[in-house]
Amino acid sequence: MRIKNRWNKKAKPQSIEEIAGALGFISWTITTNSVLELENKGYQTNSNAHRLQIIQAFLIFLVQVADRLAYARMENEERQRFITALALHVANTFADNQRDMLGEGEHRQAFIDALNQQGEDYAELSFRDGEAGFDFLRYFGEQVAAVMAEKHFVSQQVMDIEGPEAIKTFKQSMQNLLA
Repeated sequence: MRIKNRWNKKAKPQSIEEIAGALGFISWTITTNSVLELENKGYQTNSNAHRLQIIQAFLIFLVQVADRLAYARMENEERQRFITALALHVANTFADNQRDMLGEGEHRQAFIDALNQQGEDYAELSFRDGEAGFDFLRYFGEQVAAVMAEKHFVSQQVMDIEGPEAIKTFKQSMQNLLA
């Protein structure tokens, strides 16, 4: 998967909110590609609404990854601004897509509520030296498996392949955009 994750060399320095917006867009790209990969490997999705449930699990995971990576690179105030901007960008993008597919509703707040709830769960899990621990990936796999129609081995697929690939792509993008 090719992702543009560098600023134009002639561009002015980017604000932390602009970086978060770019990473929000990249998160959406990583997520939708991951869902497509799951479908290509034979994991069944039933509808666009079902795909959006899986996308939500991936987006929440990537916001948690961003927070862990930012913890090592940023001062607390800057990190808080960054994660807030990223979470709001992702929530808005997700809500826009839900509105397009499902119609009007409180999609944004529902996503933020899920992000906050799962954020508390992820906070207890290991993530060291820029790498997700087994428990971090297992929790993510369980979140995806909980919404998949065909649960057979999907958690393992997410833990072993999709999650680490998503982290690798996201981490590289974050490093490049913050450079």
